[in-house]
Amino acid sequence: MIGSVRVSLDALRANAQALRDLVAPAKAAFVVKSNAYGHGLAAVGRAVEPLAHRICVYSIDEAIALRDAGITRPIFVMGPIESANLDEALTRKVEIALWDTHSYLRAVANAAGRRHMRFPVHVKINTGAARLGLEPRDAPDAIEDYARISELDITGVFSHLAAAEELDSPFTSAQVEKFEHVMQFTQPSLERKGIRPIRHIAASAAAMLWPQTRLDMARIGIALYGLWPSAQTRIAMNGADLELQPALSFGTKLAAVRPVETGTPIGYGCSYHAPKTTRIGIVPLGYADGIPRLLSNRGAFVVGGGRCPIVGRVCMNMTMIDLAQAPEAKPGDPVTLIGSQGAAAVSCDDWAEWAETINYEIVTRLPGDLPRIFDSAETA
Repeated sequence: MIGSVRVSLDALRANAQALRDLVAPAKAAFVVKSNAYGHGLAAVGRAVEPLAHRICVYSIDEAIALRDAGITRPIFVMGPIESANLDEALTRKVEIALWDTHSYLRAVANAAGRRHMRFPVHVKINTGAARLGLEPRDAPDAIEDYARISELDITGVFSHLAAAEELDSPFTSAQVEKFEHVMQFTQPSLERKGIRPIRHIAASAAAMLWPQTRLDMARIGIALYGLWPSAQTRIAMNGADLELQPALSFGTKLAAVRPVETGTPIGYGCSYHAPKTTRIGIVPLGYADGIPRLLSNRGAFVVGGGRCPIVGRVCMNMTMIDLAQAPEAKPGDPVTLIGSQGAAAVSCDDWAEWAETINYEIVTRLPGDLPRIFDSAETA
């Protein structure tokens, strides 16, 4: 593939340290699901492991890949696991999420029983995201039942907040109250049995804007990568002197430069006509390579220290840019799709604004087969 993603491991480590300090005395768990938000699962996992209380993933495959990469910290799989994969999860010392009271619960207990082991589980409560989890009215009885099953080790109790990116969110307050209500019913009974689960409900935004939600552990995802969950979090945290360093940049080289006359149509559908004589740069990457088609006629890349607008529609494997701001540009010159050249820059947030989405989607949709180059002063 023509082009590559560069990831600064030093930036990741600096972000991890700053965020761990922010949430203390709560512990910091770092979320590396979805190929570490597009940054590279194994390399990111190894970089932040020394600073992580836990590492969180979504799937058992991600957990196995981390173990194969030498990760020894506790790994928590937040998503569903097929019953057929429970034996491997157990032998790989992976913690799993549990919210079932029927056949899956039996499968978990049976997998542990066959190996004369205890399965570490984090019990999930649905406090309002309406995805996975026990309903709050059912949770106390279910947790009591779990505590009676000798094959289960109730390692954690958790939930997920749906609107924590906002400073004023009655819905977030209601979710926290539901979670606390469940814990008020269950925690004393668990403690009498010697069970002290880790309570966690905060992801990046809540850990920043809602300090009371940090509890025993905060799950840090998007912020680890130097990206803000929302504009409000950036404003609030910069006021608190928290700075994050974007870890990812994305670049390629100009494949061709074409002079065009006034009125020349550019690309599919002739959606753009050159308003004057100019030079068009052909970038050898398109929507198959993670560039949203919505950047057509509204985004920009950086060439020769100048911000060059995208003209015409983003193609599957090519994108055209107007080189008026880079008059000396020639084939083979570097193109920065995300990142900076001199004073000119294009950020993930720029892409998200142009594509009418969020920065999470921008980075996680960068194809896994794009080469990742990992930079670190430690190995320089």
